Amino acid sequence: MKKIFLPIAVIAAFAISSCGGGETTETEDTTIENTEEICFYSYDEAAGAQVRWTAFKTTAKVGVGGQFDQVNVTVGEKSTKITDILETIKFNIPTSSINTANEDRDSKIVKSFFGAMNATDIILGQVKNVAGDNTNGTCTFYLTINNIEKETTLDYLVEGSTVKLTGEIDMVNWSAENAVASLNEVCGALHTGEDGVTKTWSVVELAIETTLKKDCH
Repeated sequence: MKKIFLPIAVIAAFAISSCGGGETTETEDTTIENTEEICFYSYDEAAGAQVRWTAFKTTAKVGVGGQFDQVNVTVGEKSTKITDILETIKFNIPTSSINTANEDRDSKIVKSFFGAMNATDIILGQVKNVAGDNTNGTCTFYLTINNIEKETTLDYLVEGSTVKLTGEIDMVNWSAENAVASLNEVCGALHTGEDGVTKTWSVVELAIETTLKKDCH
């Protein structure tokens, strides 16, 4: 019986060793660390917000540009989403801070335009909602002018840490036709085109810009 079992034992041992059954293989740790950068955005009070506008005169629709030198803004906490920042914005703008680089024109706008409205020494605004991402989208505001609150939607575009909002409003939506007519009257010849028609348009283009703080890690 030994002559039978010995060869079988040798063959079995050879088979195990040749298949590597006696060897152990160490598995390397292939975990890869996630090095993707995470950025948080917040409102930069030092940079503030700039509100520029373009109004139009004469039937040829000649643009007259200006801005508000004072824009008071409050914003919520920081976030990785710019939409979260925009949605928390509230602001007020003293209309007396208007600046068209022409003192006489500024005075006429304050007295004959804003002064012809109800409770419009300050323009109030608050964001209702935002649709978009960290690149672009739309931003809908509640805007109070002439003691009337209406919604208006602007497009926004993000370039680096700068957010630019653009669009237009029609003062008719705030029942400000009388204010437009008042400004048209006091400006007289300055709003008269080559066709002899004196006209002040109710549509105003807006361009708002703000820079956010960007903290990445």
